[in-house]
Amino acid sequence: MTLNTGDNVLFVAPASVDQSLYIQTQKAAQEQVGSSGKAAFEVIDRVSEAPLNKSAYSVIYSNPFSPSVSTHTPAMLSRYLSTLAAGGRLFLEEVVLLVDLANTVCPITRKSSDLESMLKLAGFVDVRVTEVQPVSDETLAAYFRLWGTTKYEQGVSRLSGKFGLAKIEAKKPAYEVGQKMTLNFKKKNTNKKAVWASVAADDLEDEDTLLDDADLVKPTKESLTRPDDCELTDGKRKACKNCTCGRAEEEQNQVVSLDLMDTTEDEIVEVDPTPKKTGGCGSCALGDAFRCSTCPYLGMPAFNAGEKITLGGMFAQDDIEF
Repeated sequence: MTLNTGDNVLFVAPASVDQSLYIQTQKAAQEQVGSSGKAAFEVIDRVSEAPLNKSAYSVIYSNPFSPSVSTHTPAMLSRYLSTLAAGGRLFLEEVVLLVDLANTVCPITRKSSDLESMLKLAGFVDVRVTEVQPVSDETLAAYFRLWGTTKYEQGVSRLSGKFGLAKIEAKKPAYEVGQKMTLNFKKKNTNKKAVWASVAADDLEDEDTLLDDADLVKPTKESLTRPDDCELTDGKRKACKNCTCGRAEEEQNQVVSLDLMDTTEDEIVEVDPTPKKTGGCGSCALGDAFRCSTCPYLGMPAFNAGEKITLGGMFAQDDIEF
């Protein structure tokens, strides 16, 4: 454990840790950070809900005391990232698997690479596994006791050499989440002529060298005319079966006109040419829905076409009295 003067360090461990060991560790840490720093302690099981201030600690030691079977969750790692100051360091220890277990139910399911991925996903940088030390049978027996297993001897004989203690270091990025920075978008005064002058002439491509003699020949009217090789039928060219010149599309898009002058007697319809007497709009007899706003029949019921309409009531009287 190496600390600097003025560091604020946080130790996170399970409540089952030997208190004498904790007191000894806290005292040694306080001596290293001096009076300008502090050494605090928090229980690992409640670190997610603990009242830890944002960016309050420069160093966090998580689960550094052995034996411990505590595991880290994404919520805990996220809380560590929040309570660490920008550029702060995290030292983490956890029991991991060294090999895959077959047909065995065990509280330990992760390897050191899984912890490394979790830290990166939580937002930590410079994550590296410094050590994965195999667990001794004596420590493994202590793990089984912490799990509450009475048949720890049978468990040790079956899982001996399959557990390890991983030590991982990680850092918080050198900026805070939501930190604001001023960006300078001021345009620099650049002499464009000087920039172009710095480019050697042989570095530029000569566009004349990209053309050959055929590209320099001026096209003629004959070369631009589409070849017409369609079949000639009845003095007219028609599209071939496999037409590629576009004549088939033109023929399909042409509007076909019908000659209606050649009619037979059965198709002649006799029409009475006598004009019918109609009103201004021609639909006054149908009712108000078909009458103009100035129609004299507005408000009157519908009537038969040709029927003589008389105005009754006050409309039948003259306006001028003698």
